Amino acid sequence: MRRVILRLVSFAILVALIAACAAPAGPSTTRLEQVVDGITIGLELPLSPKLNAAQDFVISLADAQGKPIDNASVYIDLLMPAMPMGTNRPVASSEGKGRYLAQAAYTMTGEWEVTVFVELGGVTHKAVFTQQVSAPTAAP
Repeated sequence: MRRVILRLVSFAILVALIAACAAPAGPSTTRLEQVVDGITIGLELPLSPKLNAAQDFVISLADAQGKPIDNASVYIDLLMPAMPMGTNRPVASSEGKGRYLAQAAYTMTGEWEVTVFVELGGVTHKAVFTQQVSAPTAAP
């Protein structure tokens, strides 16, 4: 009987450990949004961006009625106001349904501005978002 109880307790601990490992880690991005000239410009940024590694910047566009905008030219400008580093303006590729993808890298820690430029119908619209980039934390 004691052996059966010990096996059941061991099994319960094993199931709890497996469940803990399978639990979702939480979101890895944050979504910011601005309305500029009737266009909703959304930007998904990594929550904990890595230095000197390509990061995905997902831009979404919608008109005043909430319909996705697919026929725009979109690029971002990644700038560190405290220490200008030169031009970093990747062009975003269209993924359809109002979504665009650009990749860029942060080169140092600090506050960064991500400006999204949207060229549509001969007019340029822009939205400026900020992101704090922190030093990587050491593993325990």
